[in-house]
Amino acid sequence: MNLQPLDLPVYTDFCIGKFEQAGKHLNSDVVASLYQRFDAVTSYMHRILNVLYARTGEGEICMLPMVDEAIDFILRMSSDTYESLYYQMPQKQRMLFLAIAKEGKAVEVTGGKFIHKHRLNSASSVSSALKGLLEKDFVTMDKNAYSVYDQFFSLWLAFKGLI
Repeated sequence: MNLQPLDLPVYTDFCIGKFEQAGKHLNSDVVASLYQRFDAVTSYMHRILNVLYARTGEGEICMLPMVDEAIDFILRMSSDTYESLYYQMPQKQRMLFLAIAKEGKAVEVTGGKFIHKHRLNSASSVSSALKGLLEKDFVTMDKNAYSVYDQFFSLWLAFKGLI
């Protein structure tokens, strides 16, 4: 059984309340932006909000432009880990991983259109690479679409100019 995400107003009130307890202020558009950008996945939002909380001084207001700075900070702190994971992948898995990351939500990854678009090898090669990526939890499947499991990993790929 999966827990459903909190409704945006509930989440917003909670976050603003935590900032206010420390004499800090949080614009509601920050929470709304994170909620939308990360599909209401609490773990991603929480990690970014922790950085924002630490970077907002008492009496200061956390505003929307600070979000990208916080994400950049997280990506820089995690860069060595993501780089190591990325370069440990076999070449065929790495190529498929990049293709899935580019798509965001990739469907029919063994189909000719997807393979040709991303310059991948054969359907059997993609199928084999996909099996390895799924086993290692680098990608996940939901409603017949594949996506990068760790959204920060996907952001890191973009940050490094790989997608």
